[in-house]
Amino acid sequence: MILLAAAILSSTLLGYLAVRIFLPVYKPAWADLTLKICLGFGVGAGLASSLFFLTRLLPGPSTAAVIMTESVLLGGAAIAFRFARDTLTIDITEARPAGRSWLMLAAFLGALAVFTAVFVDGSAANPHGAWDAWSIWNLRAKFLAQPDATWRRAFSASLNHIAGGGARHPEYPLLLSGYIARCWVLMGSIGAVAAPIATAGLFSFATVGLLVSALAILRGFNSAMAGGLVLLATAGFLTDSPWQYADVPLAFYFLAAFAAWFLADSDVRRRGRIAVLTGVAAGLAAWTKDEGMLFMLVLGLAFAFYVAGGKPLLSETLRGFAAGAAPPAALVLSFRLFVAPPIATPVSPAAAAHQLTEAGRYLQIARAFWSEGSGLALPLLSLLILGGCLGVPSDRRRKPVLLASSAALLTMFVAYGFAYVVTPMDLTWHLSTSLGRLWVQLWPSFVFIAVAAFNPAQLQAPQRITPEKGKKRSRS
Repeated sequence: MILLAAAILSSTLLGYLAVRIFLPVYKPAWADLTLKICLGFGVGAGLASSLFFLTRLLPGPSTAAVIMTESVLLGGAAIAFRFARDTLTIDITEARPAGRSWLMLAAFLGALAVFTAVFVDGSAANPHGAWDAWSIWNLRAKFLAQPDATWRRAFSASLNHIAGGGARHPEYPLLLSGYIARCWVLMGSIGAVAAPIATAGLFSFATVGLLVSALAILRGFNSAMAGGLVLLATAGFLTDSPWQYADVPLAFYFLAAFAAWFLADSDVRRRGRIAVLTGVAAGLAAWTKDEGMLFMLVLGLAFAFYVAGGKPLLSETLRGFAAGAAPPAALVLSFRLFVAPPIATPVSPAAAAHQLTEAGRYLQIARAFWSEGSGLALPLLSLLILGGCLGVPSDRRRKPVLLASSAALLTMFVAYGFAYVVTPMDLTWHLSTSLGRLWVQLWPSFVFIAVAAFNPAQLQAPQRITPEKGKKRSRS
């Protein structure tokens, strides 16, 4: 357990230093620290899994190669942090609880305790995770962790025949499997259940922490607690978290991209700098699962639409997003072209065209979306009541960041539905085994965008900019 903790802490420190380079210091300290630790864990996991995969390509991959490459990158991040960090402080006083806001905090902590109990109970009942965990993600991690050339069997097309066509998805991206394999290698214990359980738990709690801290910075304490309560009241998120699937990590990166985007929009002077994190999150989503590749494309188009209205910042903001997305995107492209097995096309264009004209197919999909979405009824009702009480400011409804981000999320939802229309698999089986997890991927981002659109749950004071020592104080 000590070695596992060291492996997780080292990657989180790497991500934390990287995040600190691009973000200013926010106040109060709890929101700033929570935001950067949660983002740092996700960015660090992405960087560590990428480095681990690259070391696998070296002749005679070894634990020493993993440690050495990570140490070099950690040292580089520390030097960059020392000389490139942003020391400007943004103080949002409403991110502190006051008056009856402590009741919101008590409710949130109670919901968090329930979530923790559900996660611990689910992990104890299924320490190897649910079906896809041990048959896809953890199985591939066991291959990747091998000290000899057998690690390449993680991408063997023969895995498709173990339980039917494509059941093991050897072409899937490697963020989750690579990170678990890296932890096993550093622990010296391949297959230890503690690593995937810890990874699943950290991504789950980081998603909650990221949602709450980003909303606290953008909209204040009460709005943050309300958003956190809505997410923790979502049954699908609670039950899927201990399954060790890639859907919760993917939801984390979707949320991270939107949160960084809204933070960039709120800070004109550092918009291009913070946009780098938006690109990084989108790229790491593509490195997590196939749906993330679509998300990176959709978000990139939405981001281009967003910056089109701010021409003086056009080149800087787009350069920041592209700089963040390019490295993980290049890694995913290289993996799919040169390492992963080619994806067969199990359905002909004629069959897909025929499915597009079947009215009953659309009705079945709509009913399934409604049925699976019924688990979101109470959280969605809570959001509607919250929105009805707080309202959406008229000027915010027209803000490019809200319009573009909402359009991106809606496009992902429509694309998921269209995928079921043309799927070559049995539609009933496909809907029953995957639709609930697709809701989990999108729901945290939906909660974030919705609460960010509402009026703050308390009066918002102007931001105070605290300059570096020795410089004249200014207000904005």
